[in-house]
Amino acid sequence: MNRIVTLLLALSLILASAGCQRKYLLEPHDHHNLIIKAHFDSLGLAQLLSNKSDGWAAPGEPRSTSYILYEKNTQKIAYSGKFDGREGGLYVQEGMYDLLVYTTDFNELDANFFRGMGKKETAETYTRQTPLEQGERTDVQEMFMVEPDPTFSVLQEEIIVFEGEEGKVVDVEFVQKSFKYYLTVRATGLQHIHTATMHITGMYTTAFLTSDEHRMNEAGTQSVDMEIRRTGTSKDELGKGELYGEFWSFGPNQRKDILNSITLYFINGDVITMPLDDLTGQIKTLTEGGEIIVEQVLEIKGPPGGFQPGVGDWEDTNVDLIL
Repeated sequence: MNRIVTLLLALSLILASAGCQRKYLLEPHDHHNLIIKAHFDSLGLAQLLSNKSDGWAAPGEPRSTSYILYEKNTQKIAYSGKFDGREGGLYVQEGMYDLLVYTTDFNELDANFFRGMGKKETAETYTRQTPLEQGERTDVQEMFMVEPDPTFSVLQEEIIVFEGEEGKVVDVEFVQKSFKYYLTVRATGLQHIHTATMHITGMYTTAFLTSDEHRMNEAGTQSVDMEIRRTGTSKDELGKGELYGEFWSFGPNQRKDILNSITLYFINGDVITMPLDDLTGQIKTLTEGGEIIVEQVLEIKGPPGGFQPGVGDWEDTNVDLIL
């Protein structure tokens, strides 16, 4: 009799253990019933894969992608998280959701920041910013801003997950929120300079992730390191060449009263400024990135220990360069 009781007790323990193991295998943390796959459009992919000669260009894949699932009826955040690359899975309860997917890290970790994520309409990305002193204008806040990473996002609404549904795949196509710009400036006298930097003004400071809206009352100034390419081979052409720069931006502010000016700063002991001709009209048309065409040829004159810029009647101006 005792032997029978012992056998029954052992059998009960085995069944209980198997039930626990089965329950563990079906736990949400180990079971994905929703798979997110994000794709780039042709423009975004082309801009990501374009390379500079020195390898400064962005990689073709994000380090990580984030997601937020908003419960459809309440619009409150139901699930959020991050996965490597552009594909990941999670477990969700049955229901209807709006899905926001956005890239978080490309070139730099934490280059972009995010705010207003509690509601899909206010979800926004921005970078480190420093307010500049206000001039006579009070309707526009000018900012010095850090270059954003390549930024992509997409909102997919009304995703329905049924009870017991397995492996539901949601394919989404990213929409670009930042764009690549590049320009080449021809110049002579490059033997007189060690480094060159460009400032471009009047750019958007943020981008909303679920719409095409921007903060129209802010104007950002971005700093771009310029590559000095000396092309002259003979002694007489030693200083001939070009300055090349590329950068990512949320795009030019489309307000007509906000100028998009470009100024070059050359460093050789002192900081010398050389503004380019007004390119506002051209830059404002480049809402999705592209080449900024500069017809102007800069002539830099002066001895190696110090020089005078030779464009028009400009005078030397010593300024503090924001790096």
